[in-house]
Amino acid sequence: MAASAAERSCAVPAGQLTSMPGSAELKDQFGRRITYLRLSLTEHCNFRCQYCSPAAGTPYFEREEHLRPEEIHFVLRCFYSLGLQHLRFTGGEPLIHPQLLRHVEYARELGIGKISLSTNGYLLARLAEPLARAGLNSLNISLDTLNPEKFQQVTRGGDVARVLRGIDAAREANVPRIKLNVVLLRGVNGDELAKLVEYAVTRELEIRFIETMPLGSAGSSSQDQDYFSAADARAEIEASFGPLLPLASSRDQGPARRYTLPGGRGRIGFITPISDNFCATCNRVRLTATGRVVFCLGQEAGMELRPLLRAGASVAELGEAIAQGIWRDKPERHVFTQDRDRSSKIFMMRLGG
Repeated sequence: MAASAAERSCAVPAGQLTSMPGSAELKDQFGRRITYLRLSLTEHCNFRCQYCSPAAGTPYFEREEHLRPEEIHFVLRCFYSLGLQHLRFTGGEPLIHPQLLRHVEYARELGIGKISLSTNGYLLARLAEPLARAGLNSLNISLDTLNPEKFQQVTRGGDVARVLRGIDAAREANVPRIKLNVVLLRGVNGDELAKLVEYAVTRELEIRFIETMPLGSAGSSSQDQDYFSAADARAEIEASFGPLLPLASSRDQGPARRYTLPGGRGRIGFITPISDNFCATCNRVRLTATGRVVFCLGQEAGMELRPLLRAGASVAELGEAIAQGIWRDKPERHVFTQDRDRSSKIFMMRLGG
């Protein structure tokens, strides 16, 4: 039976969902508690990065195939009632979405503690301050190279100077946490890691180096041609700066192994989905712009929420379905290297990383 408007507007009181292990929270069969949702607002992007998007760009999707703003808010209420602590807006490129500020404000009003956004930074110069006012408190900006020609090549047309202006704007807007994300690509930035570290350290920004993943035809191609392990990247950085010193990591920092330069300068992280699997501590699921909950970045398992939403499910009913799906189908780990055929069907531009 369809829920009434009153039922659809209410969050579920803690402890009311009882069919999963004992309380109103999300857990999987491997003892992992899910407290982090990555929400893709759009598959579209103003870049077509070689490791993320096919050269032709994103397929067209009808508007009705996307979640409406009120449906997104309904899903967020549901996840919040189930213990959501960290929400990240992704894409595609979330800064091109016309309702982004509205969604950030809603997440803040709901009470979600950590509200993050991943962006290519191209539109950040004009949006950094409004985002900070709306409640954004964590920002990840992609910056694979400082070289204008290489940047244009890897993004298929992007302007690195405009991204750098966006980074400056985010610093001036006092966004509390700003990180730079560098996808390791041997032929693009293998000789530039020290410059990227120096750029970040002098601006008091954390920088994280991420191994490329074989997702979709674009990612598989980059993996085969340009794979650069985090261990090799660390060796390159230490050749310039000396031994890196380990920092204590927390669940809030995600899967990055974090270090500082000698003397305590800077914050440098390495994310190793290929060389050193970290699935045992996974605390996240993803929601696509079309309403599919994806349980693992490296597998196809998931569930469609849009039919439930448009059939009038209540928060409790939707939460029950999500909890059952995560408990039943969230896999123990990804299969990037074991099943390249499966990974090649998954495109980063649709899942937001």
